[in-house]
Amino acid sequence: MRFLITDSFCSSNRGDAAILDAMVEGLRARGGQVEVVSHFPEVARRFHEVEVVDDHDVRAVALAVARADFVVSCGGSFLHDLYAPNLNARLATLHLARRLNKPYAIFGQSLGPLTLPLSRKATREVLDGAAWLCVRDAASERVVRDLGVNTPVRVGVDAAVIGRVNLAAKGNGPVLGVTVRNWHFPSLREATGAQERYEAAVATAADRWAKETGGQVRIFSNCTNYGGYRQDDRVAARRVAARMHVDAEVIESVDLDFATLRGEAGACDLFLGTRMHSLIFATTAGVPAVGIAYEQKTYEWMDQVGLGGRVVPIERCDGLEGLLMATWGEREKLRPHVERAVATMQATAAEDLDLLVRIANGERPAKETVARRAEAGWNGETWRFDVAHPRLRKVADVVFAEGGERVLDLGCSTGKLGHLLGPTYDYTGIDVAKSVATQQPRFRIRTSTLDAWKPKGTYDVVTASGSLEYVDDLEGVLGKIRASLDPGGLAVLTLFNLSHLSRALGSSHRHADWTIQARPDDFLLALHEAGLSAQRVIPSSVGYGPAPAIADERPTDHDLDGPHQLSPDRMVRLAHHWIVVCRAVAPQPGPNALAAAFTLGDHAAALRIGVDLAKAYPWAARAWSDLAVAWSAVGHEDRAKDAARRAWLLDPTREDVRENAAAMNLNLTIEDPEVAVAANPTDDGALATLATELAKRGRLHSAATIQAWRRERTASILAAK
Repeated sequence: MRFLITDSFCSSNRGDAAILDAMVEGLRARGGQVEVVSHFPEVARRFHEVEVVDDHDVRAVALAVARADFVVSCGGSFLHDLYAPNLNARLATLHLARRLNKPYAIFGQSLGPLTLPLSRKATREVLDGAAWLCVRDAASERVVRDLGVNTPVRVGVDAAVIGRVNLAAKGNGPVLGVTVRNWHFPSLREATGAQERYEAAVATAADRWAKETGGQVRIFSNCTNYGGYRQDDRVAARRVAARMHVDAEVIESVDLDFATLRGEAGACDLFLGTRMHSLIFATTAGVPAVGIAYEQKTYEWMDQVGLGGRVVPIERCDGLEGLLMATWGEREKLRPHVERAVATMQATAAEDLDLLVRIANGERPAKETVARRAEAGWNGETWRFDVAHPRLRKVADVVFAEGGERVLDLGCSTGKLGHLLGPTYDYTGIDVAKSVATQQPRFRIRTSTLDAWKPKGTYDVVTASGSLEYVDDLEGVLGKIRASLDPGGLAVLTLFNLSHLSRALGSSHRHADWTIQARPDDFLLALHEAGLSAQRVIPSSVGYGPAPAIADERPTDHDLDGPHQLSPDRMVRLAHHWIVVCRAVAPQPGPNALAAAFTLGDHAAALRIGVDLAKAYPWAARAWSDLAVAWSAVGHEDRAKDAARRAWLLDPTREDVRENAAAMNLNLTIEDPEVAVAANPTDDGALATLATELAKRGRLHSAATIQAWRRERTASILAAK
């Protein structure tokens, strides 16, 4: 059987070299003859003993396809439109194989994202003509589903997991391995300075590790410009080393072969990798690692190897230093889990190669997945949230730091949180979509709405990220969450902020299925009454403008003081989404108990409850509003007015706060321009004052955001006229 391996771009990328080597050796071991099509043929000959065809030579490629029995597209990350307007040039060899009636397969690739119609059409045509698709992660399998491709698809692993490994000798002290790269930051509208910030974060994290451990930092280059390859990681490596306060060794060899690099990475004690295959090199040797993701594939690999959640996006390396040190502290606990995960993946890769050879010899592969998700409603929409978006990663961080191993995740989508947490956690998810239900060791997803869900047993941790907005009975669900926790158990719950300033200014976005009415202070008081004591609140993003998309949540207004420096009353106005970290305690009297006391005519009891709530939540406008009513009921009008005034200053957009102020004839003036805008969003003067104040304080981006609101409002008024 003569195999033609195509789409091996350049082995000066040592990740591509490891993939190609594993496939060449694997197919030869199974009796195959191998030829390779490469963009850099001389480099391929240098690193691999194999016949190579130059992909610039169209005639030579056509002849290679004609003499092959089976064509295999091997990749890395190949079929996406991140960097090019369409994929036709990259799909040309497979198009040719199809025209010559040569069977072909995709093997060990990541697919997507595919956003352009031309890209999707071209890729669908090629994938539909393949004999088999073996993708290396679940995200790629979902791309195949969404394209509606009918070819059998299997979720495999990266072929490099079974590559040659000759570990380098260990030194005397601990070693931190590092890889960095130049990146163009396509997800950022303004990428100026992004590379510098990323490199600074890596240098700071490596510096701290070296100072606290006394170890050595070695910076490797997965890619060099050997043979004319366009990437050279050594340039960025030198810059990072120059930034560091401790000496770091930069591995400078331009022609270092992938097997040697793999052995050096595997001999480290901890790895901080930007290049995904450097993470593969390290973790396949059992080395715990922290990843810096420039594409989705990094998250997928770290999930597979049991290190989910130990990744930061290259665009926002906040927290990298702490994550690296935490992983160092847990390295002995993590190593056996990594080794078990790698052993499983290596067995899977061997099975995939066996099946590839059988398919080349005429076996029909099983159809392991449906062509398209045709489910309606949430059964289809739930897959949109199968991404490790920033808010979910923050939830995972809290569980890592403070929670036990038994986790219940409410409204779990596909269980992405469970993958982030990894195999050391026992994960149970609840979701309305039947299509995500599964039962695996230490990972299970059951089907139910949260209103219909019935607690069974208790857990160390209960999470609900982006799901409480859809329940009909919030108090009932909070009660069930409390019943699922032993005293002192951890709950990490999120809620969309209906009090955000952008809503007062005219943003009224609501999902069609939302039933939510609770504002942040209502939510915190409901938690209090359910026996879920809020320890702290974390904003998922902050800014004057509307909330960003789920996959892009971050502090969007960089001129603010920062999410951890906002006072709670400002968070009510400026945090788009709240993450509330709670501990399970005995239920406490709250707004419902206060209302019940009023109904029974026990105004003294209502007052006691109101005073306690205002003391416990001094930033909560709802607490002060209820206290104003309680003071008025017992005849203390001055105290009632003081409480009503306090509620007004905290959140003048609440209807009950406005009603109390009007009933007490309060003539309130507001000095804070931000609160003034919240109170009078149609007052153009208040908007102008806030923009001026922000500009004076150097908050230029914030000022520009408010000016944009003014222009938008003016245009709306003119359109109405």
